Amino acid sequence: MPVSSYPLLCRGCGSNGFVDGEHPPISCPHCNGEDVRWHAELFDLCIAHIDCDAFYASVEKRDNPQLADKPVIVGGRERGVVAAACYIARQYGVRSAMPTWTALKRCPDAIVIRPRMAHYVKISRQIREKMLELTPLVQPISIDEAFLDLAGTEALHGCSPAVALVRMQTKIREEIGITVSIGLAPTKSLAKMASDRDKPDGFFAVGHLEAKSWLAPQPVSVLFGLGKSWAGRLNAAGYSTCGDLVEADIRQLSAILGKQAKQIQNLAAGIDTRPVTTERIAKSVSSETTFYADLSTFSDLEAELEMLCLKVSTRLKNADIAGGRITLKLKRPDHKILTRSQTLQSCTDKAHLLFAAARKLLLAEVKPGRSFRLIGFSVDQLGVLEAPSLLDIERGVSDRQNKLEAVMDQVQHKLGQNALQTGRIFQRKQKLRRGKSLKID
Repeated sequence: MPVSSYPLLCRGCGSNGFVDGEHPPISCPHCNGEDVRWHAELFDLCIAHIDCDAFYASVEKRDNPQLADKPVIVGGRERGVVAAACYIARQYGVRSAMPTWTALKRCPDAIVIRPRMAHYVKISRQIREKMLELTPLVQPISIDEAFLDLAGTEALHGCSPAVALVRMQTKIREEIGITVSIGLAPTKSLAKMASDRDKPDGFFAVGHLEAKSWLAPQPVSVLFGLGKSWAGRLNAAGYSTCGDLVEADIRQLSAILGKQAKQIQNLAAGIDTRPVTTERIAKSVSSETTFYADLSTFSDLEAELEMLCLKVSTRLKNADIAGGRITLKLKRPDHKILTRSQTLQSCTDKAHLLFAAARKLLLAEVKPGRSFRLIGFSVDQLGVLEAPSLLDIERGVSDRQNKLEAVMDQVQHKLGQNALQTGRIFQRKQKLRRGKSLKID
């Protein structure tokens, strides 16, 4: 057989280079370790997707080594949902967004831990710093994953992007105590798919030359940017795989996907021109609460809604953005979801304006005999904060209440979020303390 030269990277000892042989190498020629990766384009690829493995659960296991060999679920108890499940729990069929009671039926021995979001954010920032040491082109897409573009960084690091990424992976594991999986490819879409192929603590590469044939048998749902609803429509129309999309008549695809048809077809062929950008533009800001016991009275739901509006308002202000449309979400005891939206006269980040509009939506839905297990509030159509309109000022609302809210923000910034509370929120919290009702965030 002819001798070929294979690009090889050993994750054990870090050695890398080209190895000659009749077959691809299965072990490292330097340390004899078998944790090796080879790919024809390994040292030419520069777009990476980094995904923390079962992030919340991994942090909890890191902080409490006694949980290492136990199934762990991070999420709300009782009627909450699973935010993250460790790989042991996943073996029992536990998945994110699953109701906790369902997860515990599948894995009765699982340990349920309430989320510690502030702590997870802190760890996420430490991991992000490791990424930024490699390249300034880091695009976060959630608290536990990001895209990196390492084109042109070889001279800076003295090695290929693949080698630099494995070194970073080792540092994160040894210095932070969390494992990450890496997908390396010529495009963002391929990199994201690649990171799912070797978990946990994995490294998987997909090259440009093999992209189309590698994608062909994959289900359309794997394409980055194609939502579940669109995937469902494509499946219903007879398009099950990426190969089906590539071979499809663009006019027929346009009837299903509209203006996005050509872009989706290109993604299915491995063509993705989207760059890694450092600015992540949020599409919406939201918060929601699941109750331990169903709520039916307007006063209780109104207080919960006000707390959500305050949380969303704080996030908008911290990000220097404002929202132009609000959405109220209510879930019935039978899990049926009701949503109501309203477009505002102008973009705002003010809690009192958001609450006033949301309160009207809530008032129309609270009726005798109707109860709810969850309430949520979100703001979208995000943009820059607009100056108060003349109409608002003439109504005598915005000017006075905006100033009052600004003062409250200053006090809460100095003394904490609980330093000042409205009467309805205070009464609601007193009721919760008396044990008449509990909630799960």
